[in-house]
Amino acid sequence: MLDVQIRQAATTLLDSAIRIAPSPTREWGHALRGELNYVEGSWAGTMWALGGASVMVKQAIVSLVVPSRAGHDMIPDGGLFARNPHVRRAALALGGACVLAALLFFGAPPFRQAFQVAMQPWLVMYRAATGNLQPGIAALARRAEKQHDAQGLAFCAVRARDAGEGARLAEEAVHLDATLTWVYAIIALAHPGFAHAGTWMGKLERWDPQNGLISLIQAETIVRTRFPHGVWAPPNPAADQAWSEAMAQAFAAPKFDDYFDKFTALNRQVVPRYRFYDPYEVESRWDAGLPDPVTAGCERFAILWIRAGQGLEAQGDLRGAREKYWAVARFGQLIDSQAHSQFERRNGAYLQSLAYRPLEALAKRQGDSAQATLFGYLAEKFNPLKDAPTGESAFGHFTSKRNAAVVEISGLMILVFSGLVLVAAFILIAGSRRGAEAGAQRDKPVATFVALTGALGMLFSAVTLYLTYRPYWYIFQSSVVNGERAQSLDLYELLNSAQMPPGVSPHGFMTLMEALVYSGSPGFLFYVWGGVTLLGVIGLILILLRHFLGRPHAHAP
Repeated sequence: MLDVQIRQAATTLLDSAIRIAPSPTREWGHALRGELNYVEGSWAGTMWALGGASVMVKQAIVSLVVPSRAGHDMIPDGGLFARNPHVRRAALALGGACVLAALLFFGAPPFRQAFQVAMQPWLVMYRAATGNLQPGIAALARRAEKQHDAQGLAFCAVRARDAGEGARLAEEAVHLDATLTWVYAIIALAHPGFAHAGTWMGKLERWDPQNGLISLIQAETIVRTRFPHGVWAPPNPAADQAWSEAMAQAFAAPKFDDYFDKFTALNRQVVPRYRFYDPYEVESRWDAGLPDPVTAGCERFAILWIRAGQGLEAQGDLRGAREKYWAVARFGQLIDSQAHSQFERRNGAYLQSLAYRPLEALAKRQGDSAQATLFGYLAEKFNPLKDAPTGESAFGHFTSKRNAAVVEISGLMILVFSGLVLVAAFILIAGSRRGAEAGAQRDKPVATFVALTGALGMLFSAVTLYLTYRPYWYIFQSSVVNGERAQSLDLYELLNSAQMPPGVSPHGFMTLMEALVYSGSPGFLFYVWGGVTLLGVIGLILILLRHFLGRPHAHAP
């Protein structure tokens, strides 16, 4: 019974396919329909009907894309859209609705930011070519200067890549509001050894005298000015001594503040005020902590301090050795207690782990088993290699890289499909004018099909872009509005990956297979977008060929 019903359904499908097929193919389809009455067996008849229906559908699709030009060579009636003006108008109406729906997405802030992220690789190339690397920051700085807005100036100062421009904006901001003196520290960390840093250190020490960060900046300035390439050999006793003294002052400071709380508070005030939602500029301090060279300097000095304590211990000065060890542990506690990210927590934990090991050994040497057990437990507890900090990443590295690729391709496909719609609209307008050429009239069915395809692709790309980026928009908002760093690493991974075109590594161009291996399995979306891209390119080529090569040519007399 079931096989009979399936055969009847397949027969109905064949009849429907015959009705939409071109005239010559329709005659052949009627012949197939007649032969179906002589096919024995329900399943055999079903396969015959499905095979015939597939042929009819293929021919109908061909008639949409390649309507007849002479009226007799391929498809006499000129294709489905040419045969039925009502169908063509319905297709154009549907395409227009899809384009309007896609454009409405630009009214949503998450979508606008997602599109900006998708265009980031091409914007970077353009800005590098023009030499205008931070147009958004420059425009915001001009607005803040015009309004005498100290917070707006400070916001731009700490993000300016040009040290001179950042210093100028910082001086103007502090002149307007002395409570913004901390911006000197942020700029000095980003540009150690800058000419203004020397005068800034005195101002910072008077403004925040107990902060160990200021001594760290002074130590890093010594490294950059006397060891430009970070090479510590051959030895330079004077530079080594100055650096050691600055680091010792940092380790002995009663407090440590990297001003990240003030930094995030500035974001909360300035970003909504100017509606400046560029994620690459707003979230410019992803690790929410010390730069890598400064962190490496802390670890280097901690090791030197531990070795100095071990030397004192070997000489019998156990009290002096304990003070050295505790200085390292206490500084690690200061960093860990005010940490805003896993990188700072990892650095603070590493310093404490370095100190607790020799404290454990010293306690054992003195016969204090309880202290030795406690320090041994703390050394394992704060071992960053054993217990890596978690809680800032929910999606994972490869998921963020895959989403970055989807965001980039979706944004690019919006432009491609928009181009198809515009070209098709131009041909339709040209063919609708009075006195239009016959070639333009014949191109209208093709242009209708391409316009509908482009509009659907444009809407599909917009929906994909919005849904993919939307979680990252909420992460961005939480960071700006509330200063929360939850899942900030996910946003960092996506934005960092989206700075390069799809399939391109920071070290040069990669082959397609290398890109797929580097970013993980391509998955279903890769094949979907590959097919969609291919169809779009083929459609554009067909439009151009038919529009420019299909016109009647004048013959020489």
